[in-house]
Amino acid sequence: MEGQKPETKSDEIDLGQLFSRIGSGFRSGWLNFMRFLADLRRIPLQNKILFVLIIAASIVVGIAYSTVVRKNYYESKMILSSDYLNKRLAENIIDKLNALASESNKHGLAITLGIDDSVANKINSFDITEFMAETDIVELEVLKEQLRAAATTANKKVIDQVIERIEIENRHAFEITVRTSHPSVVSTLEKAIVGYFRNNPYISKRVEINERNLNDLKNKLSRDIGKLDSIKLGIYESYKQMATQSKGSNNVILGEKVVADPVEIFTQSIDIYDLYEDVNSDLFTRRDFEIIDGFTQLSEPSNTRKSEVVLVSILIGIVVAYLLVALSRFNRYLANLQ
Repeated sequence: MEGQKPETKSDEIDLGQLFSRIGSGFRSGWLNFMRFLADLRRIPLQNKILFVLIIAASIVVGIAYSTVVRKNYYESKMILSSDYLNKRLAENIIDKLNALASESNKHGLAITLGIDDSVANKINSFDITEFMAETDIVELEVLKEQLRAAATTANKKVIDQVIERIEIENRHAFEITVRTSHPSVVSTLEKAIVGYFRNNPYISKRVEINERNLNDLKNKLSRDIGKLDSIKLGIYESYKQMATQSKGSNNVILGEKVVADPVEIFTQSIDIYDLYEDVNSDLFTRRDFEIIDGFTQLSEPSNTRKSEVVLVSILIGIVVAYLLVALSRFNRYLANLQ
């Protein structure tokens, strides 16, 4: 009919009804969660004997395991730095030691490290990781980001900083961990492990060459210092002669020849002496192969404490008790279905 409007199908969504259903879903989920918590609380009260027996058995098992079955071990760490030690070489050396330590007869480990069999029998395992301070890692990452940003502007100063930071002092430092059955062997192992690393053919050859080069450089610098001392003495005598004359110049005259400004000679003398002291320091400290931090003998075992084992046992016992109750209920449910 003309007076009636045609019916149209609306695609609009009733938001009120939608939010109402969402709210109902949240309320239903919350009520179910609270029922679950109430059920968890009710189960131990309804099955007190079962929970008490299982928890008591768990405590006994935990104490027996930590006292009789489990073997205590003592862990100590050492930081070793060497300019010739890389990750692959270090891991290969430690793998060889672990292979010997895993043998039932550890006589081979004793011969390799140069220690007594009684000490070798108390070694469980070795481990090694690269050592780098957290501050070094953070600074290195920051400088890397700066390098990426500076790549378009060719900022050479930032790039040089990154390269210098990558070549940080402890770039060849490693943290060596040893696990033993008795802490008294740690002091003996430090010398043995360092000697084993140092006697590696690859490392020992380079340490020997570096020591020889440092000694040669030291002798050359010593001769240069002696020559410069002679020149400085001549400069002093030249100044004394100039003091008796009415005029002078900025240069120093030795005999009939003119040399450079004496300040430059004295500056070079100081630089050479500083280099001589650095070489002496390197020969004394042996920075190409040195111990940064040695092993520490600990009196407490490094594995889990007995109280922690008992606590874990109690938690496992509680879980087992809940599972037994759940299985019992499921069994009754299946019986009712039949």
